[in-house]
Amino acid sequence: MYKRFYLAVTLALMSLTLYLAITLIAPYRRSLREFQNPPTTEGLLDSLTDTLRVMLNKKTDMEFFNVTADCRFTSKACQPENCFRPISLNPKERIWDLLSPELTLTEENRHLIEDLSSTIPVSDVIFVTATSDNHFDETQAAVHSLHTVVYPRVQNMVLVIFDIGLTNGRREKTEKACKCHVVVFPFERFPKFFRERGCYTWKPLIVMASMMKARKLVVYQDASISWKDPVLELLDRGDKLGLQLWGAKIMHNIPVATLKGMFDYMGDLPCAYLNYTQIQSGIIVLKKAPFIVRAILEPWAKCGFEKDCFCPNTTINSANCQGKYNILHWCHRFDQSALSMIVTKLFATERYRYHMKDTESEDDRFVKINRHQREGKYFDQLLANS
Repeated sequence: MYKRFYLAVTLALMSLTLYLAITLIAPYRRSLREFQNPPTTEGLLDSLTDTLRVMLNKKTDMEFFNVTADCRFTSKACQPENCFRPISLNPKERIWDLLSPELTLTEENRHLIEDLSSTIPVSDVIFVTATSDNHFDETQAAVHSLHTVVYPRVQNMVLVIFDIGLTNGRREKTEKACKCHVVVFPFERFPKFFRERGCYTWKPLIVMASMMKARKLVVYQDASISWKDPVLELLDRGDKLGLQLWGAKIMHNIPVATLKGMFDYMGDLPCAYLNYTQIQSGIIVLKKAPFIVRAILEPWAKCGFEKDCFCPNTTINSANCQGKYNILHWCHRFDQSALSMIVTKLFATERYRYHMKDTESEDDRFVKINRHQREGKYFDQLLANS
């Protein structure tokens, strides 16, 4: 009788253990196996950790950015105070997470990005963007702003426009008129899901490829960006601080605009990020520095190579975030979600130090985000006057 009882208890405990492993432990990367097989050399881990410690205390003119999530429509288990795995307080653990195999480029990944970079000219500052037929008029407006505001002020710079879906005629017109370097993104060399342009997998790759050819800074901008006169001030801030992020309280909290699959891939819990808003990935300034490349750009690019990370179970409507600010995983912002998670894991409550100034609206000190700007005849006018 006792043997049967002992066997029943043992089986029950084994079942409970298996259940916990599947539901709680398995999706998350901080496992014994990882610590037995460290993702990189101790020297790199220590070097990046030392840099992060400095950056967490870097002098800034920005005010502390405190976000309090509205949890009325989120489950109690996912409120920050009940989160059993928050963002680590230990900078070394944060770096360790971002150096994991899941967020480290393979040799094949690296070769693809290096080949992409071979099409980009070397320059001190590289402004990079991408366009397709459905954003062609918007891109002309963005280029007009660059020609008018940025080109006269920024020395030793180049504009690189990646063609991710232009007709041959429009690409040729862009090459003749834009005073820039046009590159056709070679989708055929990448995994099939890259051809889903709305997945934005191309974005971190063109930024990292540009960084390989930049001597000082890379500025990524969407076609919705128009520039203002203090552009040199923004570039100077990026050079001194290492990066400049467009962050504002008007943005969705990260778990609201990020599907659960991305959290699972990165080994994180949504509740750890509930008190942090997303950053706007349509305008970013990045300094060429080992920390920026290895701790931010490489994990971002690697996530882009993995469909389960960048585009987990997404649909055509996944990017529609209108109207809801309190429901977890309401929508998904792809590149923006991934970048927001990475920089928030690194800097947590100190992320505000790297925000651009005056970004409480989409018409800020340095740029205006205008998704409705159109100039369908700008390139024609340039060519007519040439």
